[in-house]
Amino acid sequence: MFIQDLIRKKRDKQQLTPAEIDWFIQELSNNKVEPAQTGAFLMASWINGLSEHEKVNLTNSMKNSGTVLKWNLDGPIVDKHSTGGVGDTVSLILAPLMASLGCFVPMISGKGLGHTGGTLDKLSSIPGYEVEQSETAFQRIVSEVGCAIVGQTSKLVPADKILYATRDVTSTVDSVDLITASIISKKLASGINNLILDVKVGKGALMANIKQAKKLAESLVSIAKASNCNTKALITNMDDPLSSSIGNALEVETVVEVLLGKNKNEYALLNTTIALSVELYSMVYSGKNPSEIKRKIYSRLESGHVAECFEKMVSALGGPKNFLSIYQKVLPRANSIIPVKAKKEGFISQIDTKALGDILVKMGGGRQKASDKLDLSVGFTKVVKSGEEVNKKTSLLFLHGARELLTASLEKEINDCFSISENGPAKLRNPILQKVV
Repeated sequence: MFIQDLIRKKRDKQQLTPAEIDWFIQELSNNKVEPAQTGAFLMASWINGLSEHEKVNLTNSMKNSGTVLKWNLDGPIVDKHSTGGVGDTVSLILAPLMASLGCFVPMISGKGLGHTGGTLDKLSSIPGYEVEQSETAFQRIVSEVGCAIVGQTSKLVPADKILYATRDVTSTVDSVDLITASIISKKLASGINNLILDVKVGKGALMANIKQAKKLAESLVSIAKASNCNTKALITNMDDPLSSSIGNALEVETVVEVLLGKNKNEYALLNTTIALSVELYSMVYSGKNPSEIKRKIYSRLESGHVAECFEKMVSALGGPKNFLSIYQKVLPRANSIIPVKAKKEGFISQIDTKALGDILVKMGGGRQKASDKLDLSVGFTKVVKSGEEVNKKTSLLFLHGARELLTASLEKEINDCFSISENGPAKLRNPILQKVV
């Protein structure tokens, strides 16, 4: 076989056989494919698309390009994946929540790039928390605690690392078919058999409209199921930031205060987390009524079981043993907290959530490229929501960072993220837009 023959077939809209795809991925993993050939293959796939069979074969070949984790646990193995948003800390609550319900959650997450925050960056703001773990340590912690959120090891889906790096520089990142193979191959390699997908749509999401989000959700669910992974997806709203805090350490602090019952105002974050948890739990315990599951979830949250499990996970991964007692002392803190006031009165009619995420990147709280180092302390708190009434004395948000950060230009940029109208909202938005099964 020759790489150029496979490229020609994809260019000419012919379907690749399972053997051809498997051979290509093996050659790629062994560094025997030229970067120009990888780029050409990806561009041909982006232009002409992949058939359902090609997506299944590509996904499973990528999964088998490295280690596939095996588990011997006395409960269901579950996981969740989000397509990324702003202020999205669902994983930090959902993993210990599902563990408190008797599930095992081996969650392999990523770092943020661009306006969407990364789960690993948030957890890295906890002193001592080590996101890089050996497979042995990862399996031991999941077995003992019930959950662990870590980074991808070098042995897990090495083909995806090569393909993703090339997609990033060849403008093929937004291919639904390639996104599907990338996401599902990593989840399958982590050894899970039950998966809930959180496909974001809106001003702070990669998918700008419901049509795009539904196409991606259906592709992800279809390929995961064809690969013997029980999967559902919820399409959720990302027009507003998901929580009132944006920024790595600040988002962790908000999560802790939600888990401790100190913060009862994070409705969108909690409603999204609970909706995803109900769907995930109902996959593994199909006879349970959704209302009964929801009551059980609230009981675990209110009793402190979820908070206790979160603290055990933090400790097992190198963080402080008593993190919930000392989080305010040990999380990174910015030098100043500065209110940014609204310029007129009215109601928040729209938030440019992506622009807010981009401002955080400029402040050093996110990455423009993978090698960028982060300031884990900077960000925003008490961000207003759509529909809230404001006037010139109202703070749109509080900026955490060095005082010299807030120039007149930055203040204007922040104000421009919030559209203010004379009329109040017609009704509250439901964070859950659609279910795909």
